[in-house]
Amino acid sequence: MTDHPFHFTLPIAKADGALRTVWGWASVTVEDGRPLIDAEGDTIQTDELVRAAHAFMAHSRRGAAGHADGGGDAPAVGTVVESLVLTPAVREALGMGEGREGWFVGIRIDDEAVWAAALAGDLPALSIGGVARRVAL
Repeated sequence: MTDHPFHFTLPIAKADGALRTVWGWASVTVEDGRPLIDAEGDTIQTDELVRAAHAFMAHSRRGAAGHADGGGDAPAVGTVVESLVLTPAVREALGMGEGREGWFVGIRIDDEAVWAAALAGDLPALSIGGVARRVAL
């Protein structure tokens, strides 16, 4: 097996100027009861996303702006201040019923230029990038 880089974007759901925070989906695994398939034809299992989100929150929590260089080493511009992976069990515990599964985050933007770009609509989406090991199911 080889590692495969991945990258996708999801729209910012809310921004709060007083908190300098944006919220949105960092990753979606299930939409309308079906696994979300990315541009490369891959899916992320919700249990794998839980492990990845927990590792990220335990070891990093830093947000970067853009993946234009493709290297994933963009400088940190903010901090993930809220994180919730909505699994079927979490949705049930919250009384939400069935629906989208995935990782919802809030990111406080510390970088002035990035915050201005987000407010201007020049950065309308959250984006995650990483490396995954492709496994045939």
